[in-house]
Amino acid sequence: MKYWSFTEGFGLENLALKTGARPRPGPRDVLLEMHAASLNYRDLVVLRGQHGRMVQPPLIPLSDGAGVIVDKGSDVHDFKIGDRVSPAFYQHWQGGPPPADLEVGRLGGPLDGVLATYCVFPASSLVSIPSHLTYEEAATLPCAGVTAWSALSEPSPLRPGETVLILGTGGVALLAIALAKACGARTIVTTSSAQRAEKIRDFGADIVIDRSQEENWAQRVRAETGGLGCDRVLELGGAATLGQSIKAVRTGGTIILIGNVTGNNAELFLPLVLTRRLTLHSVSCGSRSAFEAMNRALALHEIRPAIAKTIPFDRAPEAFQALEHNDGVGNICVGSYQEGSG
Repeated sequence: MKYWSFTEGFGLENLALKTGARPRPGPRDVLLEMHAASLNYRDLVVLRGQHGRMVQPPLIPLSDGAGVIVDKGSDVHDFKIGDRVSPAFYQHWQGGPPPADLEVGRLGGPLDGVLATYCVFPASSLVSIPSHLTYEEAATLPCAGVTAWSALSEPSPLRPGETVLILGTGGVALLAIALAKACGARTIVTTSSAQRAEKIRDFGADIVIDRSQEENWAQRVRAETGGLGCDRVLELGGAATLGQSIKAVRTGGTIILIGNVTGNNAELFLPLVLTRRLTLHSVSCGSRSAFEAMNRALALHEIRPAIAKTIPFDRAPEAFQALEHNDGVGNICVGSYQEGSG
């Protein structure tokens, strides 16, 4: 089999294509022939060696993938050979509250990820792929997709008629637009350019705000909501955007903390939070049961994740570069896994 691994350290210069023996599943495991993977901003953090002491080389990167079962252990009865599945981002979180050792179960660091032609996973960590999705589309779901689902479900579900503000145009944001629309909510989306704004309208956003033209976009959000503010914010930006997100949400509203692309240390004007009874709630992907619930919704509404670009497995480092350069609107995927993979 082939696999990509960070060897002596992180950075693209240390990402090497390797060959090795095909792994064999244990009694409760399955062997997947991988067909596609997808990148998240988190994978750039790993690439830069900024994900903390727990994530160290050697490491096979990427958490989000999809494949087909080609072998399974004797104690596996829930799946059969030929089933199309994806591994959950958290390999040990089945449902309910997150386990105390949540961080140790993440694919793509500290656990080896899916940038390999064959992977072994516990059967208990797998989720069936909706039949209407391609492998590339399904590969976008384990982290980015479930994060979008969790952001619209926690601490309480988004309701029909509510307004949700979504920051950015990455994989989490685009799927959140589709899921929010499917539940009957109104969507306001911020982006960084006129070109991206036009594309986001094509994805079904009700209102698109170009931050490059409207510096005080929180004021625009309040104007679009009759001066009240939105019900929920999917805060994907981080330090540089959190202040305006707080101004954009209604009294009693919820800010879902997801990303920190613009920085880790935010300064807050606490009276805006305290006197308006705001809820700041963080999500970090979700459990296997949340993954299954999301897939049922995707199948019911025939929602398809957006893909900006697919790069062949043997040129996988180009996928990291494409994500760094923010190429296109949608997910950056790695495909064509099995071409000459051995």
